[in-house]
Amino acid sequence: MGLDSRGIVSVVELIVYIPAIITAFVLCSRHGFHRSSGWIYTLILCLVRIVGSICELVSINNPSTGLLQATLIIDSIGLSPLLFATLGLLSRLTDWINARSTPIFNVRHFRLVQVLITVGLILSIVGGTSSSGSDDGGSIQPSTISQVAIILYIVAVAACTGILLLSFPSLSAVPDEERALAAAVALALPFIMVRLAYSALAVFLHNSTFSIVDGNVVVWVCMAVLEEFVVVAIYLLLGFRLNRLDAQGEILGREWKGGRGGGRGRGNIPDIRGGGGYSLNQSAPAYGNDHNRGSVPAANYGVPAAGYAPVHQSGYPREEV
Repeated sequence: MGLDSRGIVSVVELIVYIPAIITAFVLCSRHGFHRSSGWIYTLILCLVRIVGSICELVSINNPSTGLLQATLIIDSIGLSPLLFATLGLLSRLTDWINARSTPIFNVRHFRLVQVLITVGLILSIVGGTSSSGSDDGGSIQPSTISQVAIILYIVAVAACTGILLLSFPSLSAVPDEERALAAAVALALPFIMVRLAYSALAVFLHNSTFSIVDGNVVVWVCMAVLEEFVVVAIYLLLGFRLNRLDAQGEILGREWKGGRGGGRGRGNIPDIRGGGGYSLNQSAPAYGNDHNRGSVPAANYGVPAAGYAPVHQSGYPREEV
């Protein structure tokens, strides 16, 4: 059997995502493979889409229920790395804002969004395995669990949008070189919303037009495939646009978000021009008392006045990674 229209799209996805995953790996090598770097999730998304395209091609000649379930699962879980990548970029943007002005977010905000996406990922897998297929293996009926997963994704996207909007008034605290973060996320979010809308229509309408495995190909390409292409391209280009920062630890371990170690301060603002922070003899914003740095009252940052970790010359507090 030759390639049908969906098979052709899958081949195009392979052509796009194989170079993209190599590019994402290069960016991860540059910015770091830690979770707070959005590019590790861009790499994961590329990997998921490559596997999904292969499953789609295999299912052409063997349309079994198992392969169709795998296609449904991969389509759903692909939203998770897309959202995690967005959250990672927002975290970097918020780092700058909280380091130079009054913090507007803390660990609970990011932890809540992470939990929503993670639970959505788990439910997507469970919902995909529990979805019912037709006798001839030509279609599959999404389960209620898959619907709950999509709802969680919708809430997570709304939260990311809220974080971005609340960050706009404080963008003056962000260096010019880093403001591309806000522009990139603002540009990507509408495409993510359209992509999420397609998945929502697919699991809630039970309509042949929006079926993930045998729906209208034009609708699928225009509302899902192209959107992911655009978002991946935006984030990859952003990765080359931004300078490398010193390691900042995981999202939940960022000091300004009240992570491990109690009331430790954020420390100095990273120096994106030279790969380090302020020198030890240079006056810079710092928390608590430091013999070599200018002091800023800790109360202004909403943290206790004592218990701050020593600051490395790189400009970041010591972290427990």
